[in-house]
Amino acid sequence: MSVDEKVELNETCDSCGCFAEIGTIIGEGDDVMELVIEAAAEADAREKFAAYEALAKQVTAEAKSSSELSRSPDGVILKARLQFTCTAEKLIFEMRARSL
Repeated sequence: MSVDEKVELNETCDSCGCFAEIGTIIGEGDDVMELVIEAAAEADAREKFAAYEALAKQVTAEAKSSSELSRSPDGVILKARLQFTCTAEKLIFEMRARSL
């Protein structure tokens, strides 16, 4: 494959002249989302995480979640982990989670 052929495989943005290979955007094996939710009360943190869990289940029913709660001087910190079955599902989740 020549250099010219490699350049043609890249997608170019006409408006800004940028290009990127899809492999630089979606990395294989990147299927875990880690969240840190800080809240004044445990119920508030768990409610926020429940919204993320529900969204993950909309993307794929096979999404797995785990969380760990700790106290802080300002309330609580909930460290959560969402495991998807593939990188694309995580990417879809990230785009949809912007609304939360």
